[in-house]
Amino acid sequence: MVLLIVGVLGLVAAALAMVRLRAEVRGLAERAEVIARRVDALPPDLSRVFGNEDRHIISVELLNLFELAHKETWVARPLSVLTPRLLRDLIHRHVVGRVRENLTAAGVDADVRLHRVR
Repeated sequence: MVLLIVGVLGLVAAALAMVRLRAEVRGLAERAEVIARRVDALPPDLSRVFGNEDRHIISVELLNLFELAHKETWVARPLSVLTPRLLRDLIHRHVVGRVRENLTAAGVDADVRLHRVR
């Protein structure tokens, strides 16, 4: 009986420690994000790709994604209801291709990539 009580108390202590550690990690992540915003650091996903060197990166966020998709093809409306994520990925790839073509046509040597930032 004593071992059972000691075991249960150990589990409770471990669960409380886990909850406390998760809260601490969440707090540290929030602080890191605030500091990164202050120094204009790249998000972790992009800093892994580009590094933390002194580089200039142009970022584009598509704000009217589904409108753009509906203009491009009649299939977009049903697809946006059934598989919005797939449609989003297709449109992003299409736009990246267009940007590459336009930059190449203008004589710009650029590395155009698509990154998903969380």
